[in-house]
Amino acid sequence: MAATAPYVSAADILLSEWDLNRTISFMSHWLPTSFKITIGYLAMVYFGQKIMKKREAFQLNNVLAIWNFAFSIFSGFAAYRLIPELFATYNKLGFLGSYCYNEQYYTDPYTGFWGWMFVMSKAPELGDTLFLVLRKKPVIFMHWYHHAFTFLYASITYSETQAWSRWSLALNLAVHTVMYFYFGIRALGLSTPKPVAKFITSIQIIQFIISCYIFGHLVIIKATNSVPDCKCSWNVLALGGIMYLSYLYLFAEFFYNAYIAKRHPGKAAKKLN
Repeated sequence: MAATAPYVSAADILLSEWDLNRTISFMSHWLPTSFKITIGYLAMVYFGQKIMKKREAFQLNNVLAIWNFAFSIFSGFAAYRLIPELFATYNKLGFLGSYCYNEQYYTDPYTGFWGWMFVMSKAPELGDTLFLVLRKKPVIFMHWYHHAFTFLYASITYSETQAWSRWSLALNLAVHTVMYFYFGIRALGLSTPKPVAKFITSIQIIQFIISCYIFGHLVIIKATNSVPDCKCSWNVLALGGIMYLSYLYLFAEFFYNAYIAKRHPGKAAKKLN
């Protein structure tokens, strides 16, 4: 009989010294759970909106503000732990080396732990959608697709220990630090300059452009074997390529509809015709 991986709980990782092998063992048990969570999340999106149609919207502004500020603080601190390593690796190995070679990214107690915490944070982030449902706010396709795909992709690919993740995590955490802080301010009913929302969507799009470039280059490297020891795999590249290209398209479309078409309705109508 094939030996099964010993059961490792999240508490074992949180309360013990950092150990990558133990964490990968935990992720092997977590992966089936992540699929169940995703199915439950999609069911909540669909049935939750139907249930709320006949109910009054919940007033959750204060709770929502705390929720968003908590994620902003988490993202900022995780970025503080991870971004210095990105710069150090970039200075040592160059741009290509920063997404081809792991160095000690996964084994270092700081970057290893906070990289894993980033992955696990994608589960509670699904709660963003619950707030929309309970407050009877629109849940657009881009929102729930982005949340579900990111959560599932992070859970599936963590154990592959890909080097490009240092870019993905640093970019996402930097964006989320700003984004969730903005959402917290808005939840408190405070007004912000109109360009702020546009800026946040813009940095999200920039994040996806950078990620698409890195993934595109990794596909070329993998196809030509030009960097034989580059830490990347086809399954991660294929799934990640679909994810980032779809995100880039959806967020660019949202940006156009929200900030360009509204300012030039004549042009938008002409384009539709």
